[in-house]
Amino acid sequence: MTTPRGRRRAWAFGLGLTLAAVAAGGGRLMAQHAGANSGAAGSLLPPEATPAPGDLPGCAVPTLVGTLTSVRVTAREAPSPTAMPIASFDRINPQGAPQVFDLGAPEGEGGRWYRAALPVRPNGTSGFLPADALNVELDPYRIVVDREHLTLTLSKACSVVRTFTIGLGKESTPTPNGTFYIISLLRPPTGSSTYGPYAYGLSAFSDAITDWAGGAVIGIHGTDDPSSIGNRKSHGCIRMRNRDIEYLVPILPLGTPVEIR
Repeated sequence: MTTPRGRRRAWAFGLGLTLAAVAAGGGRLMAQHAGANSGAAGSLLPPEATPAPGDLPGCAVPTLVGTLTSVRVTAREAPSPTAMPIASFDRINPQGAPQVFDLGAPEGEGGRWYRAALPVRPNGTSGFLPADALNVELDPYRIVVDREHLTLTLSKACSVVRTFTIGLGKESTPTPNGTFYIISLLRPPTGSSTYGPYAYGLSAFSDAITDWAGGAVIGIHGTDDPSSIGNRKSHGCIRMRNRDIEYLVPILPLGTPVEIR
């Protein structure tokens, strides 16, 4: 049995300007560990609540999203507390949002570990996190960014919700390929900023820029330059029309996967 999840919140961080906190996702996450209190530490989805990939088409399998409930956690190379450490993470991430991870199926003895996609360089890094440090939920949404056709498609399970025309990185600072996820939702102080009314931070980093404050995190955001939509003008971020990103904000929770291909 599963129960509805309330809102997730994302807080401010410096993206070249001061950003105000906004609520992410409007309570759209599908499920929480049965019997666990909202926000309780160490939630582990029971096997019957975790759809087996072989039972459903790939698009219908929701993403496991783990929110860190411990003050700090270390990701390791294997599902063991003695395995080599990869990186450590605080409960609040460097952008000021709750630390989340996209997860694979439970592993290790008793299924007490998850392989997690880690929001660190190089892109694509993964490691193992202890289940008792996470509150684990299901997210039915996903985003696919088509670099060739300059589109962003939002889907819920196997149903396409909407497709948007976007702008991407220029030749010298291309938008990276890979599967990432949303780690923050931010609001600039004015809607007329470079980033438009909202900016999502992703777990992706620029492959071309390494000396920016904050590590050159790739984002999805609005724009004060509508002519950049349908073109390649950015430093790697995904630009949307302001009305289009405003459409996404009430829908997507932290942890929503973003495939850029």
